[in-house]
Amino acid sequence: MSAPAGDRIRGTVDSPFIRCSARPRNCGERDHSDEQIAERIVYAHMTLRIGFVGVGDIGGPMAARCIGAGFEVSLWARRAASLEQFAPDSFRVAASLTDLGRGSDVVGVAVFSEDDVREVVAGDEGIAAGMAPGGIILIHSTVSGRLVQGLAEECGSRGVTVLDAPVSGLRARAVTGDLTIMVGGPEEAFETARPMLDAMASAVRRHGPVGAGLQVKVLNQSLLYANMAAAGLALEAADRLGLDRAVVADTILASSGASVGLQTFAGRVTNDPAFRDHAARTATKDLDALGSVLSAAGIDGGALSSMAAEFTEVVARLSPGRSAPVP
Repeated sequence: MSAPAGDRIRGTVDSPFIRCSARPRNCGERDHSDEQIAERIVYAHMTLRIGFVGVGDIGGPMAARCIGAGFEVSLWARRAASLEQFAPDSFRVAASLTDLGRGSDVVGVAVFSEDDVREVVAGDEGIAAGMAPGGIILIHSTVSGRLVQGLAEECGSRGVTVLDAPVSGLRARAVTGDLTIMVGGPEEAFETARPMLDAMASAVRRHGPVGAGLQVKVLNQSLLYANMAAAGLALEAADRLGLDRAVVADTILASSGASVGLQTFAGRVTNDPAFRDHAARTATKDLDALGSVLSAAGIDGGALSSMAAEFTEVVARLSPGRSAPVP
């Protein structure tokens, strides 16, 4: 049996690896310099065995970043076709979730629903069932803090640590390694997993115990959805005024009203029906998580939740590409 990840990663290795994307974002100063990040990954990438499940729109590029960083990576997917996006010889195909856990020191989980997360992590044939003591599971999905805390307790009885590590950023930022990752959980496990996190994100923050990362994520999501709702309402007003919504959006994006919410709403939400439907489903899930987090803390989040929930109402009545006044 291999040594626990926390012990194995501390060894020094000789490697020419250089991190290919370590650009800071405008959300604040980086916790470490680019040189420190590169050194950390150099020391880890030949010893830290990484697993990943959930290789969709965001998870796929996240896993690809780990492969590109030189880590030993194992992947598992329900459909073999999901793994065709990766070079055939660049990773190990795990035979099962249990096998994925058995062959990994740190596993990233980026599946969609709470039921999926629970099954993948703690099912009878899940990741934790095969993972050696000292292993770490990163939950990148936006789920309730209650679920993550329950999984942390359950997996902890096996000697496996669970960290909540939700991400912010669309596919383009996942591809370039410029995601933001908010983490909750023990500091030692966070530092052990840090090289993997740095390979996927340009902003990585630990916010406290298990569940703290999700608290930050749902607050971020509430602002995003409220902002997109406001953007949608503004573009509806442009329609009624007889203005071309695309031109209006371009003008505002060059003005003080510019925001990621407007950019996303005027672009993919308006023009990509599949993305719009996915965004609406994700918003419903994220707003449920927001309500769970706030109610657990005894916080009345009525105003915040209602502003964010307006997004789903705007999406429901959206007519893509409209440039004439609404009757």
